[in-house]
Amino acid sequence: MRRWIALLLALGAALASPRVGLHEGFTRVVLDLPERATYRVLEREGVLLVRLSGYVLEPERVAVKSPELIEYQAKGSELVLRVPPGVEAKAFVLEGTVPGTYRLVVDLRKGAAPVAKKPDPPKPVVVLDPGHGGPDPGAVGYVVEKEVTLDVALRTKRILEARGVRVVLTRDRDADLAPPGEKDLWKRKVMDLKKRASMADAKKTLFVSIHVNSAPRPAAGIETYYLGRAIDPEAQRLAVWENGGGEIGQRLTRETETLTDRVLKDLVAQANLAFSAQLARTLQARLVRAAGSPDRGVHSAPLYVLRYARIPAVLVEVGFANHPTEGRRLARPEHRQRLAEGIAEGILRFLANGAYAFK
Repeated sequence: MRRWIALLLALGAALASPRVGLHEGFTRVVLDLPERATYRVLEREGVLLVRLSGYVLEPERVAVKSPELIEYQAKGSELVLRVPPGVEAKAFVLEGTVPGTYRLVVDLRKGAAPVAKKPDPPKPVVVLDPGHGGPDPGAVGYVVEKEVTLDVALRTKRILEARGVRVVLTRDRDADLAPPGEKDLWKRKVMDLKKRASMADAKKTLFVSIHVNSAPRPAAGIETYYLGRAIDPEAQRLAVWENGGGEIGQRLTRETETLTDRVLKDLVAQANLAFSAQLARTLQARLVRAAGSPDRGVHSAPLYVLRYARIPAVLVEVGFANHPTEGRRLARPEHRQRLAEGIAEGILRFLANGAYAFK
């Protein structure tokens, strides 16, 4: 009991007033939030409005002696930042300093035009990656992975496009992305994964790779991964499998682990990984609810297809092909439609909070 009280006290201390830092050329506002909280960042004439859901701020009004910020006012579920003309804002999230929290960061800088006159951001571009394809069937059980992933991706594409989101597919037919004449399995797998990974470039908004799981012993449920070190044997096993399996998978996993260690030391990449973790949590929650499947959680793993991502990027396993109940469900069109709806809802939810509009 004392440990829980201490944790609650620590959370209460972390989720306090906004913190303002004055730096050369910009002003930074940091708000610590619980993981359950979501937010939107809106621009109005002379103000920047952070609108929260699932968390209420203590009321206060504080004047700030800064070229980029006149004052901030916390009132209920809104944080209002009054800014001078010509100030531009960039919002992003970082991992929290206390378990169960994250940090919303808003940087304010003098720009060429007032915040309220910034042009509307371009429409988001989502990359959907149906795993495997062509000579690579993926997991085989009561269903064949490459068939399920393509069907679910096409269904997700239709839902997102109906909501005004542009969608790019890494493949739209039964084929991999390696050159047709390449016979060497190692080269073919590397070329295929590199081509998929290269599509998660800075011109896109986010990347979702869709897969079907398999396990030596019967298992069921949905799990979502973002790039990182595997912290348990199961995540390591999955990384080897999705990186090609066997010796190929082992080699590509070792390569990805080396790169991941460098990524984790880069501050810009760390911010992108924080977005990826947020996308993974959002997708996982929506998928589990839509499909009615067991929740196997969010994990990090050295997945080759995510290694080059310059945008939020995740890999989702929508179920187990070799589970006698779940495998049969994956064969049904109505279940695949529910999976597509869950993926689309998670993506739309992530986009709607506005965090990545300031990239």
